[in-house]
Amino acid sequence: MRAVSQNVRGFFMVVVEFDYEEFKGLLNLPKEKVVNGLTEIGAPAEVEEETGKICAELTPNRPDWYSMEGLARALRSYYKKENKKYLARESDYIVKVDGSVKGIRPYTACAVVKNLKFDDRRIRDIVLLQEKLLATLGRRVKRFGIGIYPLHAITFPVRYTTMKPEEIVYLPLNYPKEADAREILRVHPKGKEYGYIIEKYERYPVFVDSKNKIMALIPIVNSAETGKVDTKTREVFVEVTGIDKIGINQALNVIVCTLADMGGEIYKVAVEYEDGVEKTPCLDYVKMKFDVRNAEKILGVKIGKEKVKEFLKRMGYEYNGREVLVPPYRADVMGEIDIIEDIAIVYGYNNFEPTLPNFFTPGGVIRKYEPLHDIMRGMGFS
Repeated sequence: MRAVSQNVRGFFMVVVEFDYEEFKGLLNLPKEKVVNGLTEIGAPAEVEEETGKICAELTPNRPDWYSMEGLARALRSYYKKENKKYLARESDYIVKVDGSVKGIRPYTACAVVKNLKFDDRRIRDIVLLQEKLLATLGRRVKRFGIGIYPLHAITFPVRYTTMKPEEIVYLPLNYPKEADAREILRVHPKGKEYGYIIEKYERYPVFVDSKNKIMALIPIVNSAETGKVDTKTREVFVEVTGIDKIGINQALNVIVCTLADMGGEIYKVAVEYEDGVEKTPCLDYVKMKFDVRNAEKILGVKIGKEKVKEFLKRMGYEYNGREVLVPPYRADVMGEIDIIEDIAIVYGYNNFEPTLPNFFTPGGVIRKYEPLHDIMRGMGFS
């Protein structure tokens, strides 16, 4: 899989590309339904016959679609109304957070995932999912960083703490020798790219296991000893660490749900702060009050509760007549209007009848008119 970011007429887009036969194997749907379904839900797609690849353009507010499993999940909901429930089992895994990280990157959310069967494609997908999450939700690592480690290589309890740069000595991934933190920031490609985030501090954040093995310099690079996942890896420890507690939990949920779709079993980790304990991940559905009348008023059509329930199920939600239950991997749903947008997607934008308002107001000159031009043409104006 290849994933890149690009600007399309002023809009930032994420472009993902998969092997079509592998993607089809997750769905058992004909090609026409795959392409049309992705396009209808907001991920315009095409299959390149010469390369055998399917390419989709995504807006960055849907990080749950950055992987093959995530897009397949969306199509299973859309066509088959199959909405998988994700469970995080209890465990005795502990991460102890030292108070010294408070002024640097104070929060972490962690999980353990077992019973995985990695192949080259799945490893490639997870790496690229990380990269896309970091580029979008993570704001190029400023907001959070992500680490995935083979579980067998580390010993719990794990500590998230800080150390002096000269004390942080380990063999980083993709580096020929051991180095201290200052050399890593100065010479290692990831250090040169992201070192500015921590170089101003006297102590740098690190993950260390109970045998004092350095797992990673946060948010720069994992250890080659404890942080390299390969096709023999069956169990992983996942940490998302940064400055935004909401963002790190959203990213963790996207990752562990993707790993669960690869066959993994998710386990909670107790994150012990000085002022309390938080168990992550939290995979509960988020309840949002929802009034069908508001949706009908905004969309200008009569739909009814039963149709709304069906439409929401096709977009991965559950609806009990009073509340909408938002799945844990949906980082983009912030309020009722986002839910109404998904109803409009299933209803079909082409099924809305455009009407001219009975009033008008003058406005200024629109400088970037091409997107508006395309919208008006699509509505039948000339």
